[in-house]
Amino acid sequence: MNATLRSWNGIHAAQPAPGVTRRYVSGEQATVAQFELNEGAVIAWHAHANEQISVVLAGCLRFEFGSAEAPDVMEAHAGDSVVIPGHLPHQVTVIEDARAIDVFAPPRADWMGAVDV
Repeated sequence: MNATLRSWNGIHAAQPAPGVTRRYVSGEQATVAQFELNEGAVIAWHAHANEQISVVLAGCLRFEFGSAEAPDVMEAHAGDSVVIPGHLPHQVTVIEDARAIDVFAPPRADWMGAVDV
């Protein structure tokens, strides 16, 4: 595989949920996504096989883990990182306008041509 250069501005922006914009690039071993998130937006409960590392660049996100009935909750602010093991159910609520970079391994094959988060 040869090295490639991509500009975030040249990548199609999907809107997988109201108030959420996602751009991503994938390599052979990982997917990196850039999210722009509006206050009040919710990325509903979901789980995926991929390990996820979320880096909050700006704003504040509330992460909930486990189950809606009795979630473990943490707030991540600019400068914080959250590591989410594969298969762990989670939901994210945007407390204040935010920007984040997420890394997924292995790559998010389920996003190819899809709009789900």
